[in-house]
Amino acid sequence: MDDDPALSAARIAARCEPQVNRLTRQIVAEQASAIPGLAVLPARLRDVEMAASVRHGFRLFLRFAQGGDAADRDLRVFRERAAQRMTDGVPLATLLSAYLLAYRSMWRALCAAALPGEEYGLRLLGELMFQTLEWVTGAVSEAYLGQAALAGRGEALRAVAGALLTGQAADDVAARHGVSLEPGYRVLHLAISPDGASPVEVRRRLRTVQAALDRRAGEPVMTRFGPEGGHALLPLRLPSPDDRLPRRLAEAEVRVHIGLSVAERRADVPAAAGQATRIAEVARAAGRPEGLYELGDVLLDYHLSAPGASGARLAGLLDVLDSSLLETLDAYFAADFDRRATARALNVHPNTVDNRLARVSALIGADLRASRGILLVGAALTARRLGG
Repeated sequence: MDDDPALSAARIAARCEPQVNRLTRQIVAEQASAIPGLAVLPARLRDVEMAASVRHGFRLFLRFAQGGDAADRDLRVFRERAAQRMTDGVPLATLLSAYLLAYRSMWRALCAAALPGEEYGLRLLGELMFQTLEWVTGAVSEAYLGQAALAGRGEALRAVAGALLTGQAADDVAARHGVSLEPGYRVLHLAISPDGASPVEVRRRLRTVQAALDRRAGEPVMTRFGPEGGHALLPLRLPSPDDRLPRRLAEAEVRVHIGLSVAERRADVPAAAGQATRIAEVARAAGRPEGLYELGDVLLDYHLSAPGASGARLAGLLDVLDSSLLETLDAYFAADFDRRATARALNVHPNTVDNRLARVSALIGADLRASRGILLVGAALTARRLGG
């Protein structure tokens, strides 16, 4: 029997080191099958982030078991992941079960690696596992509950934002939640491009948007979001956002059209929110790139997208045209009325473009060689693109 349990424990741990990656994959698969709720998480979260946590924990323990130091900084990964799992909607009990299962699998691996005569070393490893499990679960629980407290504050801000956006008396709601109201706000509508993301990925996107807004403002921003975006209220005392906001979101793989309007008074917030929503929707429908838009940036499109009989009739002006004529018109306007550039875009002869444009003029009764005809057809194209 080994006379030095610490030396024996270190030898057992060293034998397990080459198996860390294989055991990590095995543990993650076992977690997904044994713990309700983990199997439905996105594969990237489960197979990358959770696997990274297991791998880090395994290597940290093996280093500790071989006489290495364990510092508070080693727990940073567990704290960060715990906060993320809270915002991903993973219950704390589920998260702790995953850690306990991982440690149980680690213990089996240590037992399998132990040789006859190393019983005291294995017993020492068991004691070390309980010690590290206490550190890890303590750090995880603290970070998770801390993030939950922040989320509670976020719920309070969302409640006040909801009251302002719907025109309710917000003073009582704000007082109840300890939120200070501003005289006026810049109202943003963020229209996030839909792409069939999972609920967890949607929550992460919205968390990214919220974090970007908070950093831009230097303080928590009142928001009310759904799966495809929503509204944010920025106090007028803060600088107006610019194109850096959508650029930073794009870098985080969040594609967004942002409409911006101003409510000089709190009572104006619902109207400003409606205008900001329409600005963002018009910018996206008109094919504008992701970015931040104010009314002046989309004024013509905004006007032509107004509901009513005239808008529908204007859009319907082009219903008599077949697909080749509509394609030619789109290319002609995109080329800024350059017939040769239009021909190159369509891969046809310039004379074909002339013939098609003449056919358009005859069918709709508008001369495309005159300014009035150009204005009418351009407006009709825009109204049609925006859905009339």
